[in-house]
Amino acid sequence: MSPKNGKSTKRIDVALVALCVLLFAVGTVMDISLVILILLVGATLLAVFKQGRWTLVVKGLQRSRIILLSMWWKALLGITLAGFVQVLIPGETIADWMGPASGMIGILTGSFAGMILTGGAFVVIPIIASIYAAGVGAGPIIAFLTAAHLTRIQGLITFEIPIFGIRVSMTRYVICLFVPPAIGFIGSGIFQLF
Repeated sequence: MSPKNGKSTKRIDVALVALCVLLFAVGTVMDISLVILILLVGATLLAVFKQGRWTLVVKGLQRSRIILLSMWWKALLGITLAGFVQVLIPGETIADWMGPASGMIGILTGSFAGMILTGGAFVVIPIIASIYAAGVGAGPIIAFLTAAHLTRIQGLITFEIPIFGIRVSMTRYVICLFVPPAIGFIGSGIFQLF
């Protein structure tokens, strides 16, 4: 294969990827987050192309492929689990415990739920999204998200204590226990302003 044919093959590959992204986007409900993500990918693609032409674009796509192959099943399983959670926990129960009218009880429930939730982002975010779709209020979901990132017991036991020791880990953890309820309470007030 001549160098010219290699370049045209790479251009065809990039064009096919762009076409697949476009077809996916057309078949998907467009919301602002998807539009922003498409614009960010487009801007990054242009910056990569400007820096290294098609060679760097192809290298970036190859690295994206490696990431996709190593993570697609986690995302799929996390989304599947979130669907089962939606079916398993009735929306009325969620609304009672964490709905917009649940107040501080909902915020504390969200904080506790975030603490005990296990799994990485591909599990945690779809589960929280499915619970939010069931009618959770702004304060409880903000507390839930904050607790899932700051105070998960799984992370404390499996990573922090073995790496940083019990004193540093527990000091950080105890301080962070107060953050999700506070953020949930403040977030609920700010949410009502919009």
